[in-house]
Order: sequence, then structure tokens, then C-alpha cells
Amino acid sequence: MQKPIIIKLGGSLIYNEGGQALQELGNILQSLSAQHSLVIIPGGGPFADSVRDYGERLNLSDPTCHFMALLAMDQFAYVLQSFIPGSRLTYLTDPLSFQQASIPSSPQILLCSHYLSLVPPEDLPRSWDVTSDSISAYLAKQLDASLLVLLKSVDIDPAVKEPDVDAYFHEALSPNLPVWFLNGLHPQRLAELLESGYTQGVHLGPKRSAFFG
Repeated sequence: MQKPIIIKLGGSLIYNEGGQALQELGNILQSLSAQHSLVIIPGGGPFADSVRDYGERLNLSDPTCHFMALLAMDQFAYVLQSFIPGSRLTYLTDPLSFQQASIPSSPQILLCSHYLSLVPPEDLPRSWDVTSDSISAYLAKQLDASLLVLLKSVDIDPAVKEPDVDAYFHEALSPNLPVWFLNGLHPQRLAELLESGYTQGVHLGPKRSAFFG
């Protein structure tokens, strides 16, 4: 059975030119899904930003904000379904059942807030140290993914040894999982990566040594 490719779609992409970037990316994701098992993990975007804002205003606890931010990811999932033709919203209830199920030839967008809310805090801390970046790494491990791609809204500065991720990312990441960071505003790079194994971006190999294309 084909292992899934996990694509974390950064919430900041929602701000680009009235959804044009999401539309272009969505069309490429639909095309790529004919040959690849694509599982989309939404970022939190403005919905998570709102949680952070009101968390500070109301002095909400970290666990409360964590659970609210998980729901923010689900909200962005519905936005993404509007921009990715043929995509399906999929409730994640059990990783093993998900792995054993037949993978449709269309992008799956995960609704994972309920599943993640049941993960023990020792496995996934309930704080702002864990954002959708760490969550995508954690889910990639649980779903036995072959590749994790994180789509950002900017290019990564080659002078930086590795991209800016949250504090828990490397704890959540499987040491044997290839990871790429790409600029989602250039969706053709994702196509190039899946077709050739290389593109312009940042790669963290099995030993997590970064190199730049």
C-alpha cells in the first residue's frame, strides 16, 4: 500500500491576493493526487491568531488555548476544501485504521482536532510550544508517512541553518522521515519535488542536516 505524503499547508497562505495562491496550489494538489497519496494538514492561520489574541486578553490557560487552536485548524480545513478541487474532508479517528483504509485518488484534508485532543500531554504538550508544525510532524509519524512537506508563505533564507519552527517540532519528528520546507506561493516547486525528488527549498534529511536547493 502506498504510504501517504503529508503536506502541511501554512495558514499564512490565506492572506495572499484574495485566495489566488490557494487556488493555484489547490489545482496542483488535485493534479498530483492522481499519482500520490496526499494528506493535507491545515495550519491555523487567522483562526489560530484569534485564539492567541483572546488567550492573551482573557488570560486563558495554555491547555485551553491549545484545544481552541486545534479547532482553528479544522476551520482552515473547510477553507481549503473550497480551494482544492475534488478534495475530501476526512475525520481522523484512529491512525491504524487510516493507514489500512484505501486511499482515494484525491487530496484528503484532515479534520483532526478530536483525535489530537485525546493525545496525552506527555506526547503532545498543550502549550504554544506546539503549533501546526509540530502537529504535522507528530501525525506524519502516526500515519507512517513517506515524506513531510511544510508549505510556508515565504522563501527560507539560505543563511539560516534550518527553518523557523516551533519549540517542539524536532521532538515530534521521526528521525527517519524526510522533511522539506517549500514556499507555497510557488506551487510548481511542490510538483517538481514529488516528480524528481528535488526542488528549491530546505531539506531535513534522516540525520536532520539541512541543505538548500
